[in-house]
Amino acid sequence: MFQKVTLYTIVFMVVGTISFFTQTALLNEMGSVFLELLKKSYLFHFLFSLLLVIAFQILSNSQKVFEQLGFLYIGMLVFKIVVFTAIFFPQLMGDQPLSHFYRAMILIPIFIFLTLEVIFVSKILRKK
Repeated sequence: MFQKVTLYTIVFMVVGTISFFTQTALLNEMGSVFLELLKKSYLFHFLFSLLLVIAFQILSNSQKVFEQLGFLYIGMLVFKIVVFTAIFFPQLMGDQPLSHFYRAMILIPIFIFLTLEVIFVSKILRKK
């Protein structure tokens, strides 16, 4: 199990780092406020998704809990979206002067880490 957790951590770090630097390179004229916001967004999704996948790996060893992991994942996905929206509400929906383009750019980490999350959780659910 330690090998799988290490693999998850490495994959999340590599994919997150590459996507962050690619996104910042493509958006080379962004301000420091947006860069900090983007860093926070990547960090939030990295930590939440990694902890979720590790928790599912641990919980999959219990047969009682394994049968409910699909429902648990849906609940955690909704919880993740609610927490992200609560944390980043002023930047996404509030009065701060951030254009719609940059607001959309903050959402890119959601899709990147959600894809990794779904791949790993589906592998965990298919193992039995």
